[in-house]
Amino acid sequence: MHSQWLLWGGLAACCAAGLAGLARGRWLQSQTLKKSVLLSIGVHAILAVVAAFVGVARPASWGSADEGRMTMQVVPIDEAGDDPAVEQADAAPLADTIGEPLSAAEAQAEPAPPDDAPPDLVPLLPVVATATDALAEAEATDAPQPPAPRDAEQAAREAAAAAVPLLYADRVGGRRAAAAAARGGSLDTEQAVQGALGWLAAAQAADGRWSAVQHGGGVERTVQGHDRHGVGAKSDHGVTGLALLAFLGAGHTHREGPHADVVARGLRFLVERQRADGSLAGDAEFFAALYCHGMATLAVGEACALTGDAALRPALDRAVRHTLAMQHPATGGWRYAAGDRGDTSQLGWQVMVLATARQAGLAAGLEPAEGRARVFLQSVSSGRAGGLAAYRLGERPSVAMTAEALVCRLLLGLSVHDPAVKEALDSLAGAPPDAAHPNAYTWYYATLASFHAGGAQWEAWNARLLAALLPLQRRGPGPLAGSWDPDPVWGGHGGRVYSTALSAMTLEVYYRHAPIHERQQAAHGGNQFASQTPGIRLQ
Repeated sequence: MHSQWLLWGGLAACCAAGLAGLARGRWLQSQTLKKSVLLSIGVHAILAVVAAFVGVARPASWGSADEGRMTMQVVPIDEAGDDPAVEQADAAPLADTIGEPLSAAEAQAEPAPPDDAPPDLVPLLPVVATATDALAEAEATDAPQPPAPRDAEQAAREAAAAAVPLLYADRVGGRRAAAAAARGGSLDTEQAVQGALGWLAAAQAADGRWSAVQHGGGVERTVQGHDRHGVGAKSDHGVTGLALLAFLGAGHTHREGPHADVVARGLRFLVERQRADGSLAGDAEFFAALYCHGMATLAVGEACALTGDAALRPALDRAVRHTLAMQHPATGGWRYAAGDRGDTSQLGWQVMVLATARQAGLAAGLEPAEGRARVFLQSVSSGRAGGLAAYRLGERPSVAMTAEALVCRLLLGLSVHDPAVKEALDSLAGAPPDAAHPNAYTWYYATLASFHAGGAQWEAWNARLLAALLPLQRRGPGPLAGSWDPDPVWGGHGGRVYSTALSAMTLEVYYRHAPIHERQQAAHGGNQFASQTPGIRLQ
């Protein structure tokens, strides 16, 4: 009998040595789980054979020498199939253990299988776990160490970039240069943008504002025969909003980029001076107030959408509610005061406020306001396809208002394949940018309209734009290097900050927003679709 124990002991020692060799070797380094399961099955098979031989050798018991006949006692059970004696004996111990945690020894001896473990592998999990632990311990000294964790700041930047709404995603990181190269930009356009941002950063006041009057604003030029009494001299909030939009358009926020401090101080200036009614117009005169509010609100909204900064949301929410309150409830337009019937020039800034609010996660009241804005656009439209637009109802259409109206129509969901879009683009093609007659306002809106409509016309427009706009930028050393002189149309009101910020934003068009024609094609599988669709809600 001792020889049998020596035989089985030797066999067990051989098996253990074999398992240890496999664990310390390289056989388990690939497909570890599968091979561990196979080993477990093999071990259990060997144990089953050993148990069978032992059972044959000692069938009655382990270590006892009972002799004589074996007896069996039959216990009757009731009709329900329960054993009253067993139930009474087991009830108390079971009741005492309900809700009791396992002891440390019990928990270690009998771990619970994971919820998602396959039923057929549950009996093997302890063996697999043991083999896996042994393998991990054996490989600890040989396996290559995992890479060091990424810099926390870099990880935070990557997380922030991933959270940027798709509409603004091309502004971030290396995507900016790629988008510029793919959509008509160049090294010259990027150098012009950087020069403009450099001048704007130097022109910022200590309290975070950009002063309109300090840089040539508030000069009356009697544009289109109207004396506006030097409006613009107190438009600091408006030109500050435009300057911030130029920085944000190139991916600089109050949290990211070499101009982060510039942007932070500008945003702080706007938010801390917000009026009780939500207006961000500051001290702007009556005729400039809603323009300034719209430009400043766009800046706060884009900063909030780009960074997800919750600290900006209360100010943005109040500002958007002010925009909604200023819209005429019947005509759908905006002008100077609540109740004014509206004009197309004001409409463009406020429709962009609505679109930006969506990107920042606001929704209340936006859809009805968008519907009313469509009503206003219809009222100022003309032309065979309705693609031309006037400043106000009953007036003649103009290139500037046609461009601004087209931007609004596209933001509000008009298909780029609608005949009205082609009619508007044909009107713009007849008045391309000309360096002899600079007009930052018209060029900005016409470039936006052409870019978002896409197609061959965009390449033609872009070529004319660059030929006219780039040479007008101040070059060389000096305090004005990187800026654009105030243009002879509206530049007198906003000054050099206005002209420089709008020109920079025009040259950022390649990556400021994802093109609407691309978004429409992606959203509808490349098919042409209905001419009037709900406003774009790309998040």
